[in-house]
Amino acid sequence: MKSIYEGILTTLGGSLLMSRRPRLALTAPAGVLLALLATLGAQATAVTGAHAATAERETATRAAAPCVRQGQANYPVEYYWKNALGMRLGNGAVSVVTSPSLWGGQITPGGTFTLTVTHRTAQWPLLVSRYTTMWDLSSLLANADIIGQSGAGTVSGTTLAITSAGVKSDPAPKVIIFRVKPGTVGRSMTIRPTGINSVVAAPGQLGNNTPAPPIQIVNGQSISPTRAVDDTATTGQGTPVTVDVLANDTATAPAISGVTKPGHGTATISGGKVVYTPDPSFAGVDTFSYTVTTACGTGTATVTVTASCDYVPVNLVNGSFEAPPVATADWNIPDASTNPGVGWHTTAADRKLEFWRSGAGEGPSADGQQFAELNASYVSTLYQDLPTVPGTRMTWSLYHRGRLGTDVMQVLIGAPGAAVPQTPTGAATPDLSDDKTAWGHYTGVYVVPPGQTVTRFAFHSVSAAGGSPTAGNFLDGVTFTTPTCLNTAKSVVKASGSPGAQIKPGDILEYTFTTTNTGPTAMVGATLHDPVPNGGRYVPGSTTLNGAAVPDAGGGSPYAAPAPINGPNATRGMVAPGATAVVRYRVEVDPGAPPTGIENCGTAAAENVIQPQRSCALIS
Repeated sequence: MKSIYEGILTTLGGSLLMSRRPRLALTAPAGVLLALLATLGAQATAVTGAHAATAERETATRAAAPCVRQGQANYPVEYYWKNALGMRLGNGAVSVVTSPSLWGGQITPGGTFTLTVTHRTAQWPLLVSRYTTMWDLSSLLANADIIGQSGAGTVSGTTLAITSAGVKSDPAPKVIIFRVKPGTVGRSMTIRPTGINSVVAAPGQLGNNTPAPPIQIVNGQSISPTRAVDDTATTGQGTPVTVDVLANDTATAPAISGVTKPGHGTATISGGKVVYTPDPSFAGVDTFSYTVTTACGTGTATVTVTASCDYVPVNLVNGSFEAPPVATADWNIPDASTNPGVGWHTTAADRKLEFWRSGAGEGPSADGQQFAELNASYVSTLYQDLPTVPGTRMTWSLYHRGRLGTDVMQVLIGAPGAAVPQTPTGAATPDLSDDKTAWGHYTGVYVVPPGQTVTRFAFHSVSAAGGSPTAGNFLDGVTFTTPTCLNTAKSVVKASGSPGAQIKPGDILEYTFTTTNTGPTAMVGATLHDPVPNGGRYVPGSTTLNGAAVPDAGGGSPYAAPAPINGPNATRGMVAPGATAVVRYRVEVDPGAPPTGIENCGTAAAENVIQPQRSCALIS
C-alpha cells in the first residue's frame, strides 16, 4: 500500500509545482489525482478483501492442521561423584520426563505439559550424605508459564534447585506444569543440567551440560492420542445391532478406517458406526476388531457381541407316536379330543388313531419303536394346533412310507381351517410319494404370517395303493419346531513332532470342532462336514466324538463328507439345548504343505437350523 501512496504523492507534487500556471491548467492534474485516489480506494478494498480471504484460509488451515509430532518422554541424565584421582565413588540418574512425550517433539501455543524430575542414587559415596542438583529453565520460562508445581525443589529466577530429602535419601520427584505462551510459534525450549553440589565436599558432575532435545513450538492441533477402547453389544439371532464404537474412544476427528470379519456374522461401517449382523442360526459370543484413524495416528480395539437365541419353543406332542405303547397294532386309539396325552387330532368320523409297533408285520419304524398310519378307519387329516409367534421361521420334518405300495400324502400348514399344502425343501410339488420298501425323509420351512398366533400342522392323505381308505401312508419322526441356534468353534494344536510352535513336515496336528446348541430346542439331524485340510494327511483311527472312537469311513476321515454328530449320551443326530458335540481328529503335515500355513474349516448343520455354521483354524 505504501508504494501506491508514494506514487500518488509524487504525481501530486508534480502538479503543485505547476501551480504558477493559470488556474485552468490545474484541472487535468486534479482529475488525474481524483482518478488515482479512486483507483487507490478500489485497490485498498481489493487488498482488504484479499487479506480477509487470506485470514479465512489461514483459519481454515489452522482448523484442519495436522497433529503435532510427539517426541520421547524421558530425558535421562547421569550424575556421579569422584575422588582426587578421578575415580568414581558413587553414581545415580535423573529421569526428566514430559507428559505428553515432548523431548524432540512439537507443541502448540496454549498447550500444557507436565515436567517430572526424579532422582535415583544407585550408589552413595561415603563422604556424601546430601546433594543438590541445578537446572537451567531459562529456555522453558521464556516460552511457557508455570501454572502449578509440587514436590522437592524450588525455582529461583531461571534456576531449578532440587535438594535431597535427608541423610543418603533422594528427593521426592519435582513436578512442574507449564502452559506454552501465545506468540511463541517458531521457537523452541529445553532444559539443561548445570551442576551438582554435595553437603560434604566431593567433586561431582551432573550430566555433561547437554540440554534435552528441544521442544518445537508450532501451529497445529494439540497433541491428541488416538486411543481405541473395547466395546460390547447384545442382540438377538439374525438381528443387526449398531455399535457406536467411537463413543468411548479418545481421538480428535476420528474415522473408522476398517473392520475385521467376525467369526459368525458380518460387520459393516455405516454413518461413523459399525453394524454387526449375526448369522441367522448363530447364538453365542462373537468378536471383531475395528481401526480408528485420525491425523494423529491409529488405534485398534475389539468389539464383543453376544447374540441370544430368541425363539419361543413350539411343543409338538408325540412326534414319534411312542404313546400309548402298542403290542403290534392298534387302530382304536382315541385322539386328543378325549385323550390329550396322545397329542394328535383326526378329522375321521370315529376320532380314532392307528399306531404300529416296529417290526410287527409292517416293517421297521424310522424313529423310535412305533409309527402311525394316516389312513386308519377313514381317509382323514391328522393334525395339531400349536401356539406360534408371527414372523417365526419354523422348520418341519417327517418320515413317510407306503403300506401296500406307493402312497401319496401332503403336509398342510396354516391357520386352523385354512391350512395349505407345503412343498418340501428341494421338491417341485407338495406331494410326498413313497413306496413300501423304504422311508422317505422330508423337510421344509414355514414362516408364520402376521397375526397368526395359532398354527395348524397337519397331514392329509392324497391316495393309497389299492384305493383302500383304511390302509396307507405310514408316518414317523415328525417335527414342527422353531429353529434352534448354535455356536461352532474350531481349534488346532501341534500334538507331537518338531520342537517349537512352527509346523514342519511330519508334525502331528490335532483338530477340535465343537458344536453347541444355544437354542431352546434340540438339534435334529445334526451333522458335521470337516474335510482333511490341504497340506495334511489324515491319521487313521484318530477321530473321536465326545471322547468315544468313531470308525473311519473307507479308510479315511469319517467327517470328510457330512456325517451325524450328537451331544453326550444322545441319540444319533440329536444335540440337546445347552449340549455340545466335540469332534477331534489328527492330521500329519505333508512335505508339500503351503508355506503360509494350513487352514482347515468345518461346517455344522441340522434339520432345524436355518443356516449351517462354519468355523476355521489356521496354523503355520
